[in-house]
Formats: sequence, structure tokens, C-alpha cells
Amino acid sequence: MTMAAVLRTVGRTLALLAGVSATPGCCACWFKHNPDPAKAATSPTTIARANQIVHFGAESGNPEANDPGNVNVFGEMRGIKAGPVKPVGDSNFQQHTFVDQGYDADPAVDATGKWLVFASTRDSEHSNLYMQKVDGTAVIQLTSENVDDASPSFSPDGKQIAFASTRAGNWQIFVMDVSGKNVTQITTGPLQAIHPSWSPDGTRLVYCCLGSRSQQWELWVTNLETHENRMIGYGLFPSWSPQKDVDRIAYQKPRQRGSRWFSLWALDLVNGEATHPTEVVTSTNAAILSPTWTADGSRLAFATVMSPTQQIAAKGKGRTDIWVVNADGTDRQRLTDGTGTNLMPYWSGERVFFVSDRGGAECIWSVRADPSRGASVAQKKDPFIKQQDADLRGPDR
Repeated sequence: MTMAAVLRTVGRTLALLAGVSATPGCCACWFKHNPDPAKAATSPTTIARANQIVHFGAESGNPEANDPGNVNVFGEMRGIKAGPVKPVGDSNFQQHTFVDQGYDADPAVDATGKWLVFASTRDSEHSNLYMQKVDGTAVIQLTSENVDDASPSFSPDGKQIAFASTRAGNWQIFVMDVSGKNVTQITTGPLQAIHPSWSPDGTRLVYCCLGSRSQQWELWVTNLETHENRMIGYGLFPSWSPQKDVDRIAYQKPRQRGSRWFSLWALDLVNGEATHPTEVVTSTNAAILSPTWTADGSRLAFATVMSPTQQIAAKGKGRTDIWVVNADGTDRQRLTDGTGTNLMPYWSGERVFFVSDRGGAECIWSVRADPSRGASVAQKKDPFIKQQDADLRGPDR
């Protein structure tokens, strides 16, 4: 399925989340869900065709009428071997993964900057986890279950990977060795839990969970040593800052319940309690998604989707882009050039990794995290993009 088809088919949302129907057509990375735990381990998901819910750039399960279904970048739910790194153009974009079929998504890089882990449907209709060197010289399939695995995250010491999986029947959080062995289930229960992120000391995970009472995405922290779980607020796709002298978590939060208009927020944990929730970046014309930190916690990268309730044309210029910002919301700058769809950023060293279809299929790319270079390239390449930039605002607005 092409990106154009994907963007035409992922706009509908359940009343489970929003209480209203979303307008059609926004790019999305879907987390598939099998509503029947008894069938999860035995029944492969039927590939959906036109006008069905899809993964980011790929076909996925055929949901039933009231199936809580799939989770996309807006938090909505519904009832090959890699080649070498290829520098592209003056803007210093690099393509790190290559697929003949399916898609790649959810990139994460270990603390050494040498290893890339990601989710992919390159070999199956199900999303499995893969790992390869950033330079593309080795590819290892870590999971091959007849279920879906997504959102991998390296532990700070690089020895383990946390991820979300439907192997327990619904989305839950798991941890495994980087070899793909010794898989341990961290969360349990009927609620959907996705997108884990490690604390700097590697003893805790933050993740988001769809609350049964609130019907909103909640942020939870689990202690891997004591197994204590604590809700710390509302939000989606949390990212724990690697900065060791403060417990700081960035996340996206809707302006109102059920809305696709997300802003970027951050909070601090003090004695396990959430304090100082702060809106870092908001926008009048775009949704702000998927925050990710620099290694020192001084800056953030994120994705924007212009007019998220509207239909997105295939490879629409300037509609989805990757940005960077200081942790205090100042010095905002776009890195990508408006080509194709650009989502799911992950900051590693001097580069920001992300998912894009700029080369045709949805693969993992990266770009230098030099804001001045990103601005000059994007604005010189196409003046139209400059006019269509997201109107981002922070504390200095």
C-alpha cells in the first residue's frame, strides 16, 4: 500500500477515545490489537484491503465493529536485508533501512550510537523487531512471533530492550535482552499499554496506558525492582530525559479530550510525584507529536502534522516535518525539507533519526541535528514550504 493510500484510510477514530468521529485522512502509525486474547497466539491477523485500518505505510488487521483496535500517533484506537547507508543531497539526509515490501517504524538508537533497533513488517504482516548497525552492515531479527511488537527502547546500559507487544492478547510492556532472549512481561491486565521509555538509571519505565475509567491516555511509571506502578498524569508517547540529575519526562498532550491537536509538554518527578507540568511548544496550525531528547537533556526533537484533522495529500509538501527546540521552548527550528512524510523522531548524537517515505517506502532516515543547516536547506529548496511551516509557540510567545 502506498503512502497516499495510507493517508486516505487512517482518519477514522473510535468513540472509545474521543466520543466523536475524527475527520478522515491523517498519517498514522497504528498499533494493532487482537480483541480476543485466546486467539492472539493462534490466529494470524487478516490483511486488510482498501478502506480498512492500516499501519504506518502498510496493511494490517481487519478490525471488528467494536474492537478497540489500533493506536496511531494521535493515540486513537479502532474496533530484506538492509543496504548500506546512502547520503542523499546537500541536506545530508541518510537512509539507514531499505524494504521491498512492508514498512519500517519506531527507530531507537543505543547510547553508543552504533546500534539501531526498529519495528518492521518487511518479512511478515505482523510487526517484528529488528536490530542493525547504524551504518547498515548487520541486520538481526529479534522477534518473530505471530503477534505484533513495536516501540522498542534500549536500556541505558544497552543490554536490554523494552517494547510493546500483543503477545499477551492486548498491548502490554515487555523487556528482553538485546539478543531477543529472556522476554519478561512488565505490565498486565486488560488495559492497552504502549511506548516504554527508560529512566536514566535503568530501574524504571514510563509508558502510556489507555485508562478504563478516564478513557484518556495516562502516563504511568513502573519500578522494575519493586514492581510498584504509579500514574503521573495524562499524555501520550512519553520520553524520559537521559539527564541524570533530574527526573524529567516529555510527552504529547491534547489541548482537549479527544482532540488531535497535541502540544509538547514536560514534567519533573520529585519523590515519584509529577511536578511542574509545563507546555514547552504549542501550535495554532499543527499537532506536535513524539518528543525525543538529546543525550544531555538540553534539547528536544519532535514531529509536526499540519492541520491534523484534514486530509493529507500524498507527499504533501510541508505537511509533516521534524523539528528541534531547546528544552525551555526557545530556538525552534525545522530540520526536514517538507519532502514526503516525516514522523517518529529519535535523537542520537549529532543526528535525528525518523521514519519517512521520501525514498518511496517507509524506511528509517536521519538528518544532522544542526538547526541552521536544516533551515537554510529547507527554505532554499522550496519557498512554498516556508510559507506552510507550523506556527510553533513556546514560553516566549
